[in-house]
Amino acid sequence: MFKHGKKDVQKTLFDQDQSFPGYVMDMLQKSWADDFYRFIFSQINEERFSVLYSDKASRPNKPVNVLVGLLILKMEHALSDEELIGSLYFDYRYQYALGLDANDNDDRLCVNTLSNFRARLVEYELQTGESLFQQEMEDLAENMAVYLGLNKSKARMDSSLINSSCKNMTRIELIYIILSFAIW
Repeated sequence: MFKHGKKDVQKTLFDQDQSFPGYVMDMLQKSWADDFYRFIFSQINEERFSVLYSDKASRPNKPVNVLVGLLILKMEHALSDEELIGSLYFDYRYQYALGLDANDNDDRLCVNTLSNFRARLVEYELQTGESLFQQEMEDLAENMAVYLGLNKSKARMDSSLINSSCKNMTRIELIYIILSFAIW
């Protein structure tokens, strides 16, 4: 049974960050966690993933926005599943970035939850040819590009595209070609 996760988290007097000194809160708000919460986590479209869950009355899913956010953080920080779960429980920035309350037992996750979610994503993609995670990442990238005011009509050219046969070149030939284009 599909259940939406929390988008806007109302802080209570008993939240862990309410007891932090002001300078620690400033550090937290200037860290990657605050930006992740505002620009990525709060923009995740959970409705897209509702097709992965049954319509029958059953135990509700863990919040999809938290699961997708965890997968993004896993890739961003190059963590294993176990390291990711450890970071979630022991690093408050992860909890803050995902809008989780350290005292709420409903928010508890384990490695199997991530594995099962990934398995559902893969199974759905094999059945339909549609990658829900890729669609979500593209939408998030589009939102970020709009927010940052990026001109997407100009594409960055990678230096490996300078010459299609660069694999066959010697190091000196490669340096010469790159420098000649840089000076040109």
